[in-house]
Amino acid sequence: MRLQAIPRRVLVVAALAIVAVWIGGRVPTAAQIPRPSPGASDRATFVGTYRLVQTEVKDDKGQWTRTPTFNSVGYITYADTGHMGVHIMPRNRPRFAENQPTPDEALAAIRGYTAYFGPFTVDEKSKIVTHHRIGTIRPGQPPPFQRYYEFTNDRLILTPVPANNGAREQAPNRLVWERMPNPPLSAEEQKFIGFHKLLYTDSYRMKDGKEIFHGDRVETRANTSWIIYTPSGHMMVHLMDNKGRTEYAGAQPTPQEALAAYRTYNGYFGRFTTYENYNPPFVLHNQQGTTRPSGENDATKRFYQFNGNVLRLGTPPTVNAAGETTGGHLYWEKLPATK
Repeated sequence: MRLQAIPRRVLVVAALAIVAVWIGGRVPTAAQIPRPSPGASDRATFVGTYRLVQTEVKDDKGQWTRTPTFNSVGYITYADTGHMGVHIMPRNRPRFAENQPTPDEALAAIRGYTAYFGPFTVDEKSKIVTHHRIGTIRPGQPPPFQRYYEFTNDRLILTPVPANNGAREQAPNRLVWERMPNPPLSAEEQKFIGFHKLLYTDSYRMKDGKEIFHGDRVETRANTSWIIYTPSGHMMVHLMDNKGRTEYAGAQPTPQEALAAYRTYNGYFGRFTTYENYNPPFVLHNQQGTTRPSGENDATKRFYQFNGNVLRLGTPPTVNAAGETTGGHLYWEKLPATK
């Protein structure tokens, strides 16, 4: 099931709602930046959401300098449950000419786009964090990503471990992340916080106010798709097919391989706001970035319902040619802490 975005003209209403919330006292302050207590473990220090500030490369003198071509937006988040997720998107990607991309358009869309999710572990002795990736935008069995880490005030610096487990000093590049503040969230928004995996999707049809069909359980993306809500008010979604993804033949994809990868992995990231006083209640995902070019700054509306550890998100209904109201749901289960 593809995620549907609200047209841009609706964004005015969404933007006004967000401004109203901030005026009401939810503007983050420096005091709201979560800081671990003195003596906390490095793993505990990781917990939080960070935005990508810049990437850096070493110059001829071995000094770190900002990458001249840096022009990306992204977030990485770590939870105390031992899970992590990341999206990094190059800015100013060309839009698709039609609703569905051509192979060349798909190649341009995923070039430089990073997205993956899974558990993480921390080796405090070697100062290495390992991202045990379950899914990634690149097809194939993803190997773990290892990063040297260091914390400097509210910044997290991640340096890819060089080949053959090289030393930090041998690394030619690194990423600089800034910890995001945790603004006050409503009691309803706090219910969403956590990492959730997709169980299945379904669909329904209604006629004259009566349900005539509800079923069609689909598990195409079950267990390999996650949706994440964070205490910083951010969210990200990773939707990945659980079968049929073929690895690239070479280091870089061909246009046809890129199209297949794009069709089997999509998602977005941004902030979320709940509207629990509406009937039915809904959550708004305000997209800052997405695998689909030009989808950024869109808002995705999802009607929601909680049933224990399962979150049901419903797509806005539409009317088909037979005059039936149609729609669907995505069922997400909150993940327990890793062992």
